[in-house]
Amino acid sequence: MTVKSLWVGSALLCTVLASVEARSVEIETLTDEDGESCERYQYSFRDVAEQRRSPEVRQALLESRGKTIREIRFVSRSIFDESDPAENNWLYRGFNRFHINTHEAVIAGQLLLEPGDVMRQRLVEESERILRSRNYLTSAFILPEAVCGDTIDLLVVTRDSWVTEPEITFKHEGGETETGFGIKDGNFLGTGDAISLRYDQDVERNSLGYEYKTDHFMKTRLATRLYYAEKSDGQDKAFSLERPFFSLETPWAAGGFIEDVSEIRVIREGGDIINEFRHRTRDNEVYFGLAARADERFTRRWRVGLTREEDVFSATEETVLGYPEERKGNYAWVGLEVIENQFATYRNLNQIQRTEDVALGVNYQMRVGYGGTGLDNDRELYRYQASYSNVIGVGKHHILQLHGDLDGRHYSAPSSIDSGVAGIEVTYNWFRDDKNRWFFRVRYDHGANLEQFEQITLGGDNGLRGYPVDYQRGERRYVFNLERRYFSDWHIFNVVRMGAVAFFDAGRVWGGQIDGEENGHLSNVGIGLRFSSSKTKVGNVLHVDLATPLAERGGLDSAQILIKASSAF
Repeated sequence: MTVKSLWVGSALLCTVLASVEARSVEIETLTDEDGESCERYQYSFRDVAEQRRSPEVRQALLESRGKTIREIRFVSRSIFDESDPAENNWLYRGFNRFHINTHEAVIAGQLLLEPGDVMRQRLVEESERILRSRNYLTSAFILPEAVCGDTIDLLVVTRDSWVTEPEITFKHEGGETETGFGIKDGNFLGTGDAISLRYDQDVERNSLGYEYKTDHFMKTRLATRLYYAEKSDGQDKAFSLERPFFSLETPWAAGGFIEDVSEIRVIREGGDIINEFRHRTRDNEVYFGLAARADERFTRRWRVGLTREEDVFSATEETVLGYPEERKGNYAWVGLEVIENQFATYRNLNQIQRTEDVALGVNYQMRVGYGGTGLDNDRELYRYQASYSNVIGVGKHHILQLHGDLDGRHYSAPSSIDSGVAGIEVTYNWFRDDKNRWFFRVRYDHGANLEQFEQITLGGDNGLRGYPVDYQRGERRYVFNLERRYFSDWHIFNVVRMGAVAFFDAGRVWGGQIDGEENGHLSNVGIGLRFSSSKTKVGNVLHVDLATPLAERGGLDSAQILIKASSAF
């Protein structure tokens, strides 16, 4: 069967003919108590996404720059739209009654504008992006409600997502199965705070975890996370508290975290487990950041901090190839972050039928640290990390993204050692029309002096869907992915969105193999379906893929079935 026929077969599962025309914005001219002429805007909330992009709304916001914000009104929409006949039934009404919508004070506290401020379109758009990044909201838009002389009234329209849910997961990927269940409320009593209790089991361990997380602790700009898990192979403990750079114009930030994680590292190659050992990591960090010179094009931020990294290893009953030596590093560091202030919204890029915010242009961050023996190190340490991305939108039909990252360390006396990984990636999206897309990705990684658990791997969980997890491992890797994507406008029971994909993957890992044997080139073809709920948080896309390996097939099944949740299509 050819890739073309695979694609046609999967696309036919999702094809549907539908045409919905959004209502236009209604503008009414009135006279207020002072005899001043006002333009009042009326919206159909079912079409608010399209109306936010309409020329009338965009022009009103553009012409209102410099006006005084007189009032901000909030409309919190329920999960199910009872004005839509397809959602106005006893079951969906029951879910709406059970759910507590996000409190107005929680939404208002995250806006970068308030009554009495000067209207700035840039802050309106950034406030929308902040709200849309929250898991408890499926959409958020800020629109003009009334323009009267030198004043403007704003309307904030949000829709809650269903985040109170039992969590039952099943994941079969690369020949391995993982299951889990629990209870999670990502918007506890409408506060925006997330709490969860979860049990997970896979081939390596089972665990019972508890977590509390919020981006606005006690209705402030503080973000915090508290996590504890009791596992069959150790414990996880984590705490963080941070006042982040919550806006492009935030002048300062500070925070820190403590993490203590224990687990058994399982080393795989060729579909088999070849080694395992116990690994405990203890990481602590504190930092302070200041925004540097800002202009219309770039935001620059400097950070300084202290970090402690410790890795302790020990044998288990199944350790056959040894384990790494203990590693510790305490160091001070300085970092720089640069953000190009260029953003755009897309639809059907990584999510199905949702508004997506994409940071365009150049964005990079780097940090360099040094730790001498005076910081309780047994030898001098130089620590370096960096990442770079450049997202280029070419017209309305093309997006090209360049990405690079670097993570490494250099030890000096008594013996000079460099250890680290550098990677470069290029992705390309071609929008043939609203539903049909091509996706291309190629990545190359190069490592040096990597421990077993740090080695670069290739398999079902990172690019080669027709092979088991960590099928190849070493210090160099290339991966190539080509996908023909279809974004359906099916809306099953007004809850589930659906898409389809046909794909070809290829790749290889070489250099530093544990078994000393040369790896061959791998490739596979396959088809898959994508499912995403329009009523839950952004970033939950269920993948169901069927892939067939084309090379190095010895001992492998003729087809691999992968079922997993992902943050993107």
